[in-house]
Amino acid sequence: MRFRNGIIIAMIAFVVFIVTLAVIINSKKSELISEDYYIKEKSFNDDHDAQQRALNHKNPIKVFKRQALICFENQSDLAIEKIDLAFLRMNDEKADFNIKNQVVPAGILSAKLKKGNYQIQIHYEVRNQSYLQELIWYNK
Repeated sequence: MRFRNGIIIAMIAFVVFIVTLAVIINSKKSELISEDYYIKEKSFNDDHDAQQRALNHKNPIKVFKRQALICFENQSDLAIEKIDLAFLRMNDEKADFNIKNQVVPAGILSAKLKKGNYQIQIHYEVRNQSYLQELIWYNK
């Protein structure tokens, strides 16, 4: 009789655990499903083409740290005047931010960023063609 009761209690505990996991997962926001899938797919293709153009020019915007600044400089013959920067913090959507129309060379205070990894997206245009560079930056 005791063994049977133990199995029943274990099964009930397991079901409660699974239901708890299902409730927690359903309460979290998920970006896996998108309402505007086709628009995002077109944007993805445009971004891929822009990345390829930047790669063909050997990623002309170089990023480096100088004292307390994260610096962005054009080290090519492309006529890049302004860049748009997107700082995306992995696993922390609230820490993401964008900076539009930065004049090159540009600098951002590293103290403005939280400690951790960021994906930096650098968008710019040259002769009506868009370019995109992406890199991972670790802010100490």
